[in-house]
Amino acid sequence: MPKQSEYMEAFFGVELNTKFEDMISELKDAEENLKELSTEIGTLTQNLNPEEFRELIKECRAVSYENAQQIKDVRTFLDFYLKSDKTSTHIILERDAYMKIYQIFKWDGADVRDLKRWIKELKGICEKIGLNPRDLINFKKLTAQPVPNELVKFPVYALDKQGYCLTGPAFDMVMHIDEVREKMEENNSS
Repeated sequence: MPKQSEYMEAFFGVELNTKFEDMISELKDAEENLKELSTEIGTLTQNLNPEEFRELIKECRAVSYENAQQIKDVRTFLDFYLKSDKTSTHIILERDAYMKIYQIFKWDGADVRDLKRWIKELKGICEKIGLNPRDLINFKKLTAQPVPNELVKFPVYALDKQGYCLTGPAFDMVMHIDEVREKMEENNSS
């Protein structure tokens, strides 16, 4: 029986806004490919009598072109929907932000660079919908190992299992714990 967290991870495992954008691009590629296929089918030759050959080609071209038109309709709809309905786009981005926050809070502490990348992705989403990532992230709530109190003052926001720390005013610097301690000693001796 799946756990609640597995359902959450499955539900929030995809960034919808990015997925919609990728889908529009894929549909456009498929549309062009099918149209090319339609053109190429017109040049094929087979060992059929001329009437059978013409009928097969006619049928193949009709099917491929019809599919291309259907894909074009879907692409046009999604493109219009995402660009014109700001409320829906905003809701999708809020959901993606929530998914990214969930991913950040479930960080396993293995590599702080993963955390740094996820925070950067969250910042990108937040910029689009006018949220401040600092209001959304509480580093004390991370599921990974806690940061020692003396390092929090540096500030160090997160510490991974190899001793690398996430630091910097924009949560965008990675330093080893030894480097952080050296910097703290330099700052204290100045």
